Amino acid sequence: MCVQGWRCSCGLFISDPPNMYYHSSAQHGDLESVRYLLKEAHISVPQELSNSNPAILAAYYGQTDIVKELLDSIPGPFLRRDLLNWMLATSCQQGHVDVVRLLVHGYEADARDCAIHSDEFPVVTGLPLYAAARAGNEEIARFLLQNGAGFSSYTLIDHPAFSKQLLRLKLEETPSRRVKEAVSVCWSGLQLPFLELDWFMDISSRITRLDLSSNNLAALPSVVPWGLINLQILDLSNNLLKELPPTLSSQEVICSRYTWQQELDQNKLSSLPAGFLHLTHLQRIAAAKNQLTVLFDSHATTNWIGLRKLEELDVSNNSLTSLPTAVMHCLKSMSFLNVSRNKLGSFPDPWACPLKQCKASSNVIETLPNTISIFWRTKLQEVDFSDNSLKELPSYIFELEALVSLRLCGNHIVTLPAPNKWKCSQLRALDLSRNQLGKTEEGPKSRRLAFLTTWNRRDPDPVCPIEFPMILRDSLEVLYLNDNQLECVPQSVCGLHSLTELYLSNNPGIRELPAELGQLSNLWQLDTEGLNISNVPQDVRKEGPASVLAFLRAHLRKAEPCKLLKMLVIGPPRQGKTALLEALQTGRASAFTPAECSISTSTWELEKPNRITGSSSKNYSQ
Repeated sequence: MCVQGWRCSCGLFISDPPNMYYHSSAQHGDLESVRYLLKEAHISVPQELSNSNPAILAAYYGQTDIVKELLDSIPGPFLRRDLLNWMLATSCQQGHVDVVRLLVHGYEADARDCAIHSDEFPVVTGLPLYAAARAGNEEIARFLLQNGAGFSSYTLIDHPAFSKQLLRLKLEETPSRRVKEAVSVCWSGLQLPFLELDWFMDISSRITRLDLSSNNLAALPSVVPWGLINLQILDLSNNLLKELPPTLSSQEVICSRYTWQQELDQNKLSSLPAGFLHLTHLQRIAAAKNQLTVLFDSHATTNWIGLRKLEELDVSNNSLTSLPTAVMHCLKSMSFLNVSRNKLGSFPDPWACPLKQCKASSNVIETLPNTISIFWRTKLQEVDFSDNSLKELPSYIFELEALVSLRLCGNHIVTLPAPNKWKCSQLRALDLSRNQLGKTEEGPKSRRLAFLTTWNRRDPDPVCPIEFPMILRDSLEVLYLNDNQLECVPQSVCGLHSLTELYLSNNPGIRELPAELGQLSNLWQLDTEGLNISNVPQDVRKEGPASVLAFLRAHLRKAEPCKLLKMLVIGPPRQGKTALLEALQTGRASAFTPAECSISTSTWELEKPNRITGSSSKNYSQ
């Protein structure tokens, strides 16, 4: 049997007649023929994945206009992503940069995806960056890296010189007073599976900043970071590192003179590297979202003098059970500490340092050390011990004179210290939600219905055991009391004149809002969700905090609702003023009756008033 077809210059044998027409047009750039086939002959573009596909052929020949015409003829929801990615790999192989830009920017082809498969296994030449490296096209490779492509191990191993050349393009000279011709290395987000010394060894003494974040690194060469003598900033966040290269002594850490920032977030570290203990100028360590079980895995006999200048330590989202006192008390410059979301059973004893922010939420801390106000009285500004197991709230927490924000939500706190114990006159935000404020040994009470109880047996009005001091009158702006067991709103809240937000929801015992809340002129947010308030009408509460506060102010003024409407109708004679009033009152208009200039008044009583019980009207005629 004879099969008719056509073999093109690229070696493909085309036997399908529509593909033959499209192929010839794509090869020779005949845009008019393509438009005729699409719009006149109504031959749709097939989307099967093969090298004979017209769209892939157009990408192969670099016919940008024809690629756009073919793809635009396919409705967006029906355009296959794998077809786009195959076209992208093909255009990368052939070096057609304009087609590559069109596919990525115009049709959102994925620069990271391997489009070509064989027996369900990806073909490495289908990786766009690998295809560009194979073709030696640096312009396309740089464009792909700028649009999300990354290095695979195949690209790095099969094309080492080309890969090194691309990486060296990302080196930037940075001004530095200490280092001549200082270099900043930014290899972030390149999906690097490993790091070769050959890529940067010749400039290692000039590197001041090394950014290797968001890669796939599971190990590092021994020279990183300890052998980079002028390194100042190292970013290894979002990798797969379980450890950094070990150091046996301080002599192996030759980068100790200048390094001041280490970023290790989102790795798999079980402890911070002991080499950090020898970095005398280190100011910041960020190691959140790791697997830390101990802070430093070092011997007790290790002699170290580093970390004296450490200002920020973030080890949140780990599995730490304790913070070693011997290490913490050496951090003399600490101003920011974040140990949230760990398994700490206690907080270390305070030490002499200028700590301003302390975050220790989501642990299992039951008590707080009683020397907090001694060491940090005039320094500590933000404190967060939320979601712990605190049962008692010591008064010395409120003796921190510089305190601005205090979060204690999600604990087991029953009461607060006496007002005369509070010294935090600058406190602006206080979060006491999700505690047990107001709880008594008898548990929360529910009010008895008055008609079921004799007068002398009725429960007295509840007295709130929570009282806020007058020193917060002009400072406190945000107060969270929601999700507690309060029987009433603390009367002292009404004296917090700077309050802008007040949260009272989910306190079942609160049945009334004190009218004095209406005096808080700055209050704009009043959360009463889940409360059965009896002294504020339901329709008023539905209108929001502004209406509730307006109602309370009116109640405070002893104002009463006035359901009287006065209406005045003025106009020239014989224009229908009287007829209008009669129609409104009786529903029908009377016959016209000539009248002299007059003033008439009447009262209109509604039979079924809806908020309005009556009105009076005056009719002025000329």
